[in-house]
Amino acid sequence: MIKINIINVLTVCTLMLVSLSIQAEGKFPPPFKAHYQLYSGGLPVGQGTRQLSYLENGHLKFESQSHTTGVLALFRDDKIFEQSIFSLKNGQVSPLVYIYDQKSSKKPKYLKVQFDWPNKVAHSTNKQENWEIPINNGILDKLVYQLVVMQNLAQGKKNLTYQFVDKDKAKVYTPKFLGKEQLETGMGTIDTLKYQRISSNKKRSTTLWCAPDLHYLPVRVDHDEKGYLISTVLQSVEGLGKFTRK
Repeated sequence: MIKINIINVLTVCTLMLVSLSIQAEGKFPPPFKAHYQLYSGGLPVGQGTRQLSYLENGHLKFESQSHTTGVLALFRDDKIFEQSIFSLKNGQVSPLVYIYDQKSSKKPKYLKVQFDWPNKVAHSTNKQENWEIPINNGILDKLVYQLVVMQNLAQGKKNLTYQFVDKDKAKVYTPKFLGKEQLETGMGTIDTLKYQRISSNKKRSTTLWCAPDLHYLPVRVDHDEKGYLISTVLQSVEGLGKFTRK
């Protein structure tokens, strides 16, 4: 006789319902896990993953992890962990907790931001200093905005502007649409929409290539800081439907 654990069945059913509601929330991305290769100067220097999942309490979790590999790992043992816990209601993302933890043999960094929505303030700390930043509806954290980019592009939006908490202040991120481009990835040639954001002092730039066939997932991200370029290129993805190689 087969015994059925009612609690487990109810938990599975609840998670399935949450997953379906997430997908219906303003074309928000469904849960997925993407695997990336990191390059510098054309050479592989690291690996990383980005994963969106949902929790039993109805909140969502978005995580990014990367670490150095190969020859570079002999000189720099870097591990970067980012996490955003957030809620999604009526298509609007509200970040709850953001963590950035870089363990490095050169320059470790840490930042935690907690969003107090009833009091409209974000509490930010790097363990040495603490800040309070006024917030308003629609403000994001430095990681979850990438999911909102995917959501907005799926909604057909082209002009993108985001406000997010960065350490001790709120900043505005306005990526510029540069056009359509076919891009080589670990999954083959992918059609993308290319966006770029340049900092006000022109010392940093971030370029995103987002793939319509993968719910506008960034399949490549270039970050250039003072001439030092790191490229993050998609190798494989789970949970965003089937992709046909071109």
